[in-house]
Amino acid sequence: MQPVVASAFCVLCQVLGDLSTPQPEFEENMKVNMNIIVGGTDDILDNILSAARTVRKEMKKTFDSVEIEALQKMDICVCLSGNVSKYYPKSGIYQARYYSMAGKFMVYVHFSPDEWNSSKTESVSKFLKMYKDYLLELSDIIKTKTTKYKPDFDSRCYEDGIKRAFENF
Repeated sequence: MQPVVASAFCVLCQVLGDLSTPQPEFEENMKVNMNIIVGGTDDILDNILSAARTVRKEMKKTFDSVEIEALQKMDICVCLSGNVSKYYPKSGIYQARYYSMAGKFMVYVHFSPDEWNSSKTESVSKFLKMYKDYLLELSDIIKTKTTKYKPDFDSRCYEDGIKRAFENF
């Protein structure tokens, strides 16, 4: 090694420390981001949108105090198809992906306009039940997707958090 390169390498090693020594891992509380896209305008979707916003607040609050090592961040895109835009053919979970380096899970949860009737109260109740069921169903999907990278996904902790977020509805 040439003297200048060796000198630069020694300085770099001093700054970084010994890389063979394990560095402490800093666990963070889980962050939940929930985007809501609405494909139209009508009174039913307005009420469902309001309910979805309330769910978002509850989920952020609930998971802010939860530490799940395999899942540091969860991005959920709630798609409410309407009279203008349709996102997927039917209600369900779409494009579930896990990014191991970031500990991040992304998913689209779609609701078809065929799910709602003219009763605002019934439609909002159905949305809340379906959304909770989809989020609970995601537990198995997340476990399957994270197992390859981090086999210790705490599905019970995740499911308890989802149930807590929905208990006031």
